[in-house]
Formats: sequence, C-alpha cells, structure tokens
Amino acid sequence: MHFDYCPHCGQKTAMRQMGDDGAVPYCEQCGIPLFDMFSTCVLSVVISPAGEIALIRQSYGQQEFFVGVAGYMKPGETAEEAAAREITEEIGITPERTEFAFSRWHSAKGQLMLCFCAFSAQDAFTCSQEVREAKWFTPQQALQACRPGSIIGQLVQYAVGLPTMQSLQKMHEIGGKKF
Repeated sequence: MHFDYCPHCGQKTAMRQMGDDGAVPYCEQCGIPLFDMFSTCVLSVVISPAGEIALIRQSYGQQEFFVGVAGYMKPGETAEEAAAREITEEIGITPERTEFAFSRWHSAKGQLMLCFCAFSAQDAFTCSQEVREAKWFTPQQALQACRPGSIIGQLVQYAVGLPTMQSLQKMHEIGGKKF
C-alpha cells in the first residue's frame, strides 16, 4: 500500500528524502514517514513420515493445479505460528514442527511469501470450506501437480531435496515409521 494521504490525520503526503530509502511519503502534520506496506503471507507443504507431500485444491480460483496451504499472517503471530495455524485451519493437520525454507516476492499479488516445510505424522485430512480437495503425493507426483515455475513448485522442489525428506523415503522403503 502506498500512502498518498496520512492514515492518522488524513493530510496529503509529500515525498521526502529519507537517507538510503530515497523518497518516501511523509506527513508534515504528524512528522512521520509512511513507508509502503504490503501483506506478508505463509505458504507451506506438509511432509508425512513416508515422505509424501500434502497439496490442496482451493474451493475458489484456478482448479487446474494443486497448491500449498497458504494464508495471511495475523498481527502478533510469528511466521511459524501462522504456517501451523493455516495448516490446521485448512486441512485439519497439526504440524509437529515447521522449518523455514525461503521467501519469495509474489509480484502479481504484491505479497511477501514466507515458505515452510511442515512435518506431521497425521495423515487424515479435515478440509475447511476454503479447500476443495487435499491429497498426499509422492515427491515426483507433487512436482507434476504444481504449476511450472510457481512459488509452490519451487517449495516442493526444495522439500524434495531436503536431507530429512531423503531419509524419510529411505526409512519408508525399509519399513520404518519413525518421524
């Protein structure tokens, strides 16, 4: 969000040089810079002890490809808390742990996406109204289920390369159930 008017007093802002930040909207009446704002979102894949990856189809938007569990962060919560909350809300799985993977700028939506891999031994989905379908995929199936070049595709690719994921797949092949 770019501030043409001060959200505190309503006065029109003027551009003012702010050191290394360059020209920034500034409210002369309040005496404060008003830096551009954007939404911060979390995007997650859930990984099972068998090394499968959970992806979803939302009940709105495009239906051709599967996506990860995503949502907006709420004031006062950490990114890890937001990722776990969204997973629980959308597919009814409580992650045992979440690991930050990377961040990406989603230029089409003007959002910062904080991407996570979450791990859970739960395998049954309880989908919210936002989710049309949730499904477990093998790593290769998951790569094929995502839109090529998408942020979720990059996150699945990242997850497939995790040492944890490779260990899980080997344990599953020999009958291990340890997470």
